[in-house]
Amino acid sequence: MLSSIATSGIPESRSASCSALGRVERGRVRVRARLRLLVVAGCFFAATLGHHYVYAQPAPAADPSWLKAVYAQVVPSVVLIQTEYGTGSGFFFKNNRLIATALHVVDDAEVIVVQLNDGRRVAARAVAYSRVHDVALLELEVPVAGARVLEPYAGFVDIGEKVLVIGHPFSGLEDQVPELRGLLNWSLTQGVVSAAAASWLQTDAAINPGNSGGPILNARGQVLGVVSSKLSAAQGISVAARIGRVQELVSKIGQQSPPRHNWRFEGMEIGFIAQISRDTIEGISLGGGSRLFKRYPLRLRLGLLAGSVEPHESTVLESHLTRFTAELAMGIAFPLGPVELSPAIGGAFFYDHERDASLQIDDTACAAPPCLVSGKAVRSSEGSFHFLPAVEINLDFHLLRVGYAYEIGLDRALAAQHRLLIAVIF
Repeated sequence: MLSSIATSGIPESRSASCSALGRVERGRVRVRARLRLLVVAGCFFAATLGHHYVYAQPAPAADPSWLKAVYAQVVPSVVLIQTEYGTGSGFFFKNNRLIATALHVVDDAEVIVVQLNDGRRVAARAVAYSRVHDVALLELEVPVAGARVLEPYAGFVDIGEKVLVIGHPFSGLEDQVPELRGLLNWSLTQGVVSAAAASWLQTDAAINPGNSGGPILNARGQVLGVVSSKLSAAQGISVAARIGRVQELVSKIGQQSPPRHNWRFEGMEIGFIAQISRDTIEGISLGGGSRLFKRYPLRLRLGLLAGSVEPHESTVLESHLTRFTAELAMGIAFPLGPVELSPAIGGAFFYDHERDASLQIDDTACAAPPCLVSGKAVRSSEGSFHFLPAVEINLDFHLLRVGYAYEIGLDRALAAQHRLLIAVIF
């Protein structure tokens, strides 16, 4: 019934033709869809086989003239810092009297001299610092008229951003190598920001001893940070404290005592040692020391000496002495230009091990000499401890130390002695 209702009013021949037309139309749609699919697939495979990929093109290289422009803009603001320990870099910050630098450049220094780009030299002192971030502010003895203060940039820093560093790598080497005169100081290196953290920046710009404290700058000549250090076991990994950490020091000016270490390791020494009294024994020594309040060296020295000594008894044919020593002394250091003189008082602890070879004679069989007797060689050894107070004086010249000590004998068992030392400091 439903089919009769659906076809009522439509002639039978016309209904049949409509059905045929519908089937043809649906077939054409399916054919067109398949053709489209084949065309798309063909284009894809053709593109694949022809390797017609679309790659992002690298950005054109930046004009290198920006380096020259930034260098000319900021180089008058960069300074050379000299102390009794070495050299470093710095730059004018906030005003014409403040210098920003790395703390380790001026740490524990009593003499700080700032050399300007035009050759003028001005004394300075540390007025604020942070050991956590290795930054410091120096105050010049007098303001510098016309000084150009660098602009800090504490905003967002992009990874890959181009940067440059100006400083004084290996400053002073030109005094030993005349061919380097006119080089090294106020030299430029470039790189990019490799990584960034809240307080630090990492860069691949070349950093060497003497660059510490110098500015790391962006392409606009703004300071991003203060060069701190380079990882010695790595290539192209250097770090700088963000400039914001330097800005935090402004509020601390005048509130901190000068950066000093109450104690620091002084170094080691290895050398030749000799003790002279009735006999002379020689050996080697190994020592180390530290500085208290910078001026007071405290040193410990261990030694091993040996030699033949005069026998104490007539029956002893030969005596050999082996001595282990431990010296402890504290003094005061006087810098005298390239040398340092340090008198000291202390004491020497000895352990003596003496080996004797004697001749033991059996004369009981000899009733009326002359006669033949029998004898044999006897070896014996004995150990003893001693303590001798001492006064000494040492002279240091670069890596060489020469010392003399007078060790005072307190008993007859061990006479007073003179001790000589020649050592290499490392």
